[in-house]
Amino acid sequence: MNIFITIPDAPERLQEPAPPADFGLPVRTLDIAAVWRSPATATLLAGEIGRHPGNLHAHMQRISVWHALGNPAQTAAAVVDLWIALGACGLDLRTRMLRQHHGALEQHNLDIYLHARLHRGVDRHDPQLALRGVVLARPVEGNRAFLRSAPIHASPASMSRTP
Repeated sequence: MNIFITIPDAPERLQEPAPPADFGLPVRTLDIAAVWRSPATATLLAGEIGRHPGNLHAHMQRISVWHALGNPAQTAAAVVDLWIALGACGLDLRTRMLRQHHGALEQHNLDIYLHARLHRGVDRHDPQLALRGVVLARPVEGNRAFLRSAPIHASPASMSRTP
């Protein structure tokens, strides 16, 4: 198997491969934007995050790509996904992301919102987090208690069944 791609007009020259869509990105650097700086790369990373939300490496790569592309809306969505994945853990990382991407979060009024939830994390069911591009949010408004205990109404007459 040849991992290099040759240029048809000049077979002696090698061309860098494009990121494969089926096998994930072959780059294990957090600064992936320096290697593949395109929305397609960020979309591929979003798919990876949807399949494996605990892959913090993919989260950081996605944030890096959108930030390098200068897209504050998608940068904010990527930061929100990271916050959802971290839950109540990762206080230092959440603080760093809040500081580094304050401008992108501020455009969606999320800077103050996330700062207020810095120590306890965010809930993926919160409708405030349902931005376009957020992969892990599942917004639900109202009461999320789908099951409740039913009261037991047993009368003494129905309890005693004698044949």
